[in-house]
Amino acid sequence: MRSLCALALLVLVSITALEANAQQRGGVGSIISLPLFDQMLKHRNDAACPGKGFYTYDAFIAAANSFRGFGTTGVVETRKREVAAFLGQTSHETRGGGPKSPDGPFSWGYCFVKERDQKVYCDNKPGWPCAPGQKYFGRGPIQLT
Repeated sequence: MRSLCALALLVLVSITALEANAQQRGGVGSIISLPLFDQMLKHRNDAACPGKGFYTYDAFIAAANSFRGFGTTGVVETRKREVAAFLGQTSHETRGGGPKSPDGPFSWGYCFVKERDQKVYCDNKPGWPCAPGQKYFGRGPIQLT
């Protein structure tokens, strides 16, 4: 029983130290490195992408770290899943590749800064009019679609 308690304490101390280390090393930066970011979104700076140069690793890390707890809470596996889910969703919404694109459509994430079709998401209802002359459509990695 005593060795089980010692083991549990060791695991708890290790997890706490790992979380502190992740926050000291840049939080999400301890989950996804620049080479991995570049590999996952390898065509984001391609000349064919309208958003070329817009989505940088440093901007991603700064934005991610501004949300307390994002990618830094829980065990490493949970943190990796959280960051992977975020990148999967945002890269899907901004992808520029099609089925026959080099490296497949999903390696073209973070290609667009604005929605391509720019469908206006505005419903002129009584009491809630759309602002005159304004368009509401997806911008950046988190789209309205």
